[in-house]
Amino acid sequence: MTPRALDRRTLARRISAVENRLPGSDAILREAYGNPGSARVIGITGPPGAGKSTLVDALAAAWAIEGEAVAILAVDPSSPYSGGALLGDRIRMDRSAAYPSIYFRSLSSRGHIGGLSGATADIIPVLGNARFTRILIETVGAGQADVEVMNLADCVLVVSVPGLGDQVQASKAGLMEIGDVYAVNKGDRPAARGTLAEIDRALATRYMGQSGVNQWPQGATPASTVRLLQGVEALNARHGDPSTESSTWRPPVLETVATTGAGTAALVDATEAYLQWAHSTSRIERKRHEHVRQQLLRLLTARLIEPFVSASGGDSPLDYSARRIAAGLASPHEMAEQLVAPALRDLRLAAGIVADLESRAGTGGV
Repeated sequence: MTPRALDRRTLARRISAVENRLPGSDAILREAYGNPGSARVIGITGPPGAGKSTLVDALAAAWAIEGEAVAILAVDPSSPYSGGALLGDRIRMDRSAAYPSIYFRSLSSRGHIGGLSGATADIIPVLGNARFTRILIETVGAGQADVEVMNLADCVLVVSVPGLGDQVQASKAGLMEIGDVYAVNKGDRPAARGTLAEIDRALATRYMGQSGVNQWPQGATPASTVRLLQGVEALNARHGDPSTESSTWRPPVLETVATTGAGTAALVDATEAYLQWAHSTSRIERKRHEHVRQQLLRLLTARLIEPFVSASGGDSPLDYSARRIAAGLASPHEMAEQLVAPALRDLRLAAGIVADLESRAGTGGV
């Protein structure tokens, strides 16, 4: 499948409109969310210096050879002056230029916490609407802050590299808990095998079974045995609970040399195996539902807070309230209650109107 008849300039303009909330972006988003396509989203994250850009380049080329239409979203640190991406040239992605089915877009993080651009969630359906079948998101590479990619991607690939000292130990509480597939890049270095073994040992404290898909006879694994593993609750939700499910996933750890392409084919196979398993167990569907729910909550929060922080000719309600609290005239809880009380009344009124309309519609009154 190839992208639909959209020239790259038109697609670039659409993405820019969405990223910058320009006039016409609402119509673009309405079309995109109405027909988002069937793209699989793969997030690639890891510490700076792991060779993520080169590995993304190799992966994109491998999928393009297999006939996939691939879009790359590379989220870079933003310039403190222009707000643009500092590494927008991406000179290490030279393989991709040879394939017309690969589209590259660099996005500025613009200070957004979590290793992604705030607009990334909306750009994904725009690319899906253009019939790309694989969307690769490379995060800023800010370390543990990159965990936000887990909420957007169908599959998260965590890239590590030998020679970072205690980097693996330091990341166990963050990056070591978000991956569906792990890669040790620059595998031609002497310390690569040791890094691979250390990551595998860390995963062994959280998972049962072998790398990849595991099949469990019902009742064969007591819940008490599963609970002995470290911090398994959230991981069981993502990768399956051996005490209640017949099929689970244990993230594989693979060795790659992105500059030569060594290990890329195995990494593609592991990623596709996870996507197939996650689809068969409805996890992709559930994850996307949760992602949309969280995105809607963020948008609602931003829209509801705006009246409190905006000012027209004077202090904003937030500044006025802060001064009263600092002067000892009120507590934060009291001021918060006073600020939201009118809004809550309006929301309750609106909810009552909606409930009344739905009730009348159900009885044929509307």
